[in-house]
Amino acid sequence: MTSKKAIMREKYNVTSSGYDELYRDEQFEKYMLAMRSVKLHGKVLDNGCGTGLFLEYLASTHGVDGITYYICLDLSPGMLDVARKRTASLGLAHMVEHVEADAENLPLRSESVNYTVSFTVVDLVEDKSRALKEMDRVTKLYAVVTSLKKAHKIVRELPNYGLYIGETSKDYAFIRIKQKHSRAPTVDPSS
Repeated sequence: MTSKKAIMREKYNVTSSGYDELYRDEQFEKYMLAMRSVKLHGKVLDNGCGTGLFLEYLASTHGVDGITYYICLDLSPGMLDVARKRTASLGLAHMVEHVEADAENLPLRSESVNYTVSFTVVDLVEDKSRALKEMDRVTKLYAVVTSLKKAHKIVRELPNYGLYIGETSKDYAFIRIKQKHSRAPTVDPSS
């Protein structure tokens, strides 16, 4: 494991027990924005799932109804421990697999998931291009990617992470369209 990965892994292991208290509202803001644009169904990869907050959000908004299989993938074992407990408390263990891996080397077959969601993960990896290519490789339809605004302050431009769908107080949100015959989902700005 390279040094940046080791540092990120340890950082999130240490903060895993208090992560939700610190970031729940900020994360839910991203989730609401993303789910205005995409209705998840089939197999879903939560790339950088952290404590499983997105799964909790989906359960609270009936967003899990069309999902048949959900992969919580994270580099941090501490975050995955919290995510496992959350998954069990939500009664969703039958459809969720927890995988310890990094976003630059996804241990999944090509086009093995319908959707990938990746909330503020790409900014944290060493090779952003590789992480995006890996998401594209494993995804059949769409990937939703968010990126911290402050990560792009220096260049003062949006990163090229896909079709811009909006922003929250701290993040930009994008949809990456995988299938050539897929049309971009419609975004209702009034939502």
